[in-house]
Amino acid sequence: MTPLEPTDDLLESLYVVNKVAKQFADEATAAYERGDVTESNVRSARKDALYRLKTAVLSRVVAYDADRVTGEYHAINGDVWLFLTVGDWHFHQPPHAIGGDLTDAIAISNSRADPIDAPYERDSAVKRSDRTLEAALSHLAEVGANANDHLARPTVTSEHDRIVDVRWSFLS
Repeated sequence: MTPLEPTDDLLESLYVVNKVAKQFADEATAAYERGDVTESNVRSARKDALYRLKTAVLSRVVAYDADRVTGEYHAINGDVWLFLTVGDWHFHQPPHAIGGDLTDAIAISNSRADPIDAPYERDSAVKRSDRTLEAALSHLAEVGANANDHLARPTVTSEHDRIVDVRWSFLS
C-alpha cells in the first residue's frame, strides 16, 4: 500500500465521496421500492465501490502518518464504529475496516468496549463542499485511488437481463 498525504484537497474529495455514497444508498433503496431493479443495482454497486474507496484512502492516510489521525469508538444504532478525525474532517468506519495494525497506530481516546453513545441519523442533504463527485473522483484518481478499481465488478444485470456498465466513464 502506498501511503497518501492527507491534504485538504484529498480530504475534501474523500468527504464528497462519503456523502455521495450515502446518497446512492438512499437512491438504491428508493429505486428498489418503486420496482426499478436496474437503477437499484447500479446505485448499490457504485455505493459499495465508493465506501471501499473511502476505506482504501483512509488506510493510506493512516499509513502516511498515523499521528495526524485520531479516533474514538462510537455506539451508533447498536453497532460500534470507529470515528476518525483527520485535520478538520471526520469519517466513520467499521473498526476492522482499515486493519488491526493501522488501527493500533491511531491514537484512540476510548476503548471499543466503552464506546461513546452517538446517536446518528444519516442526512445526505447536509453539505460541507460544493465539489462535484466527478471532480472528487478525478482528484483521487490522480493520486492513485481510482473508484473504478473498487467496483466489485464493472457491470450489473438489469431486470431484463441486459448488462449495464457501472464504471465512471470519465475515469481511465
